[in-house]
Amino acid sequence: MFIVVDVNVVVSALLTKGVAFDVFMFNSIVGRYEFIAPEFLLVELENHKEELRQETKLSHEEFNEVLGFLLEEISIVPSSVFSERLPEARRILSRSDKDVPYLALSLELKSAPIFSGDKRLKERAPVDVFSPKELFMMMLYKP
Repeated sequence: MFIVVDVNVVVSALLTKGVAFDVFMFNSIVGRYEFIAPEFLLVELENHKEELRQETKLSHEEFNEVLGFLLEEISIVPSSVFSERLPEARRILSRSDKDVPYLALSLELKSAPIFSGDKRLKERAPVDVFSPKELFMMMLYKP
């Protein structure tokens, strides 16, 4: 099953190594979901990489190791795959919303769920949006 990964759970996994990190770690072992994200995720991470590294208080090497693990768990999808869905996603969310590429990818994949801690996205998206805690519980308790 495809799950679209929003950048906010990657950032959360980097900063806190909490439940979001646990989801990626557990899935790396059991392989229940196929995590995917639009290439926009890489742009967002690159734009804030040094700021994130400083917030984690990790060395450059440790930070790159954790980020590398997270990115190994996510398949990156070029925008050309879901570009026809961008107008629809913009209409649903709003023109300037940074979640548009994530929703467009979800719509392209027949409403694949989105893994995000963004409560606003959860309220507005016409697809399932699972928080880290919700997805972790699903991994543990659904066959």
